[in-house]
Amino acid sequence: MRTLIDEVIYSKRKTLSIEVKPGGRVVMRVPKGTPNARINQFAREKSDWIIQAKARMVNIPADNTRQGFQDGEKILYLGKFWDLTHVSRAKHGLGFTPEKGFLLQKEETARASELLVKFYRQETRRLTMEIIARYAANWSLKVDSVRVTSAKTRWGSCNSKNGLNFSYRLAMLPMEMIEYVVVHELAHTRHHNHSRVYWNLVEKMMPDYRARRLWLKQNAHGLPEI
Repeated sequence: MRTLIDEVIYSKRKTLSIEVKPGGRVVMRVPKGTPNARINQFAREKSDWIIQAKARMVNIPADNTRQGFQDGEKILYLGKFWDLTHVSRAKHGLGFTPEKGFLLQKEETARASELLVKFYRQETRRLTMEIIARYAANWSLKVDSVRVTSAKTRWGSCNSKNGLNFSYRLAMLPMEMIEYVVVHELAHTRHHNHSRVYWNLVEKMMPDYRARRLWLKQNAHGLPEI
């Protein structure tokens, strides 16, 4: 099973981890002195996830940056890669339809990154607001405000006044994961901690939250930089 791993990095860390980088390269990080038998065992345990993650990451440029938004490039939205097509005109410079994918006005190529971030922001707000409205009504939860941020290290947060913040990068994730992040933060409007009673509420709101949380932890690495 070690054949699934492209690189093993030894360090002073205490646990083993696997990361699938853009381009599909698989890197395992392990404590110094870890026996090959343990490395092989860990790779075997994670083999299904590795194969699935490689299939997703292989289409992302290996340097994890965009190459000028060229015609035919893939854009990640709602957990799926969509084709980018250059056109003579596109509403607001960058448009999207499920039938055609992303349409970029040729003369707006220099602003493509800015336009894509704007699109992600708009979609993150729209999707999170729809989910909030549904769950808040069902569970009698009150939200003070909703902001879309540029955060890269956290998907969402809830402040002491029950204001919710969500990273625009949420729009790259599958709908099920966006829903989990929203529920996670909504539950904080009642319990501003990660106590047992908090997690009990999350489970009542979303019985399969553990599976979604695990998916997010294992699969949300290496999203394209915008």
